[in-house]
Amino acid sequence: MVNGKLTNNPADVAEALNYYFADSVVKITQCFSPQYTEVCPVNTVEQALTLSLKCQKNNSLKPSRAKDIFSMDVVMLKELSESLVNPITDIINLSVSQGMFHAWKSSVIVPIFKRGDPHSASNYRPISILPIVSKVAEKLMAAQITNYLNNSSFALHPMQFGFRANFSTEMANCYFTEKVKSLLDKGRVVGVVFLDLRRAFDTVNHRILMFKLLGFNFSLDTIRWIESYLAGHPQYVSIQNYKSAPISISTGVPQGSILGPLLFMLYVNGLPSICPNTNIQMYADDTVIYIHRSSISQVASEPTESLVHVTAWLEQCCLQLNISKTVCMFFTKTNSSSVVPDVFVSGERLQVVSEYKYLCVLIYSRLSFKA
Repeated sequence: MVNGKLTNNPADVAEALNYYFADSVVKITQCFSPQYTEVCPVNTVEQALTLSLKCQKNNSLKPSRAKDIFSMDVVMLKELSESLVNPITDIINLSVSQGMFHAWKSSVIVPIFKRGDPHSASNYRPISILPIVSKVAEKLMAAQITNYLNNSSFALHPMQFGFRANFSTEMANCYFTEKVKSLLDKGRVVGVVFLDLRRAFDTVNHRILMFKLLGFNFSLDTIRWIESYLAGHPQYVSIQNYKSAPISISTGVPQGSILGPLLFMLYVNGLPSICPNTNIQMYADDTVIYIHRSSISQVASEPTESLVHVTAWLEQCCLQLNISKTVCMFFTKTNSSSVVPDVFVSGERLQVVSEYKYLCVLIYSRLSFKA
């Protein structure tokens, strides 16, 4: 839908979607006046992360025929690796040594339909197809960052299940099941809130992210390279070979990238620790809050109180809770006739549901499941 009118013209659709993806993020970020105050304890004894200058011939990118803006794909890169490995190595080394990431930023946006009205731009998720060589550099840098986190005191929170080796959606769902079941076996009533963040990856504030990376003891050279990698991403939408005009994006981490999810997880790493008496589980931006008490009346007020702290933390990080899609669910071991309590966020009542699809698994309040 363009200017209130339905259209099938791919050129018009591409322009409309690109404008929506960029403008909707601007509208969200304009709601915030960043006043980030979280303390960043820098370990001056432990060696800081500094990206090293190296490139490997055999990268582990998954074979794909998806074309980037230079009409190159992963299969082509692998076939030409003998000829390209040295110049690509030189370019990546120069990029890291200078802390600059220039021509590989442009991305093609593929709109992925989520659900709802297919004529509404808000029901599409923007997935970036980045230059293939960019992904080679990202893969190398992500591996070094991950190795650093795994071998230092600056680890990702153990309740973060997303985009990590030996973690998965299945593990997150198993943990959820066992957590709720063990609490029910102890005679507890469990209240669960499934948070939905509005355009979470796209609204990451770069200044706040750099500040957080200092807290992980990233070197200034590394931060400079990451800052250059993120700054001013030109993007355009392609529909049936029609391309929109490019728009430069100054916030967020690119969805569809390799570094993006890792940087996002570092960005929200402090969230599970803000409510000491509340359990918080995450898979990237999919966040679950657990509250348990001896009766449903006792558990009633806890989600509202916890969400006050969560919402304040999110706003401090320029992230916005999507209240209309944030829901809560109550688990009891017996069929209780108690009135289901109301849960409020910022004066708005959350929907209480008896079923919810969490990480592709449909969960029922009776603690049964359907894939």
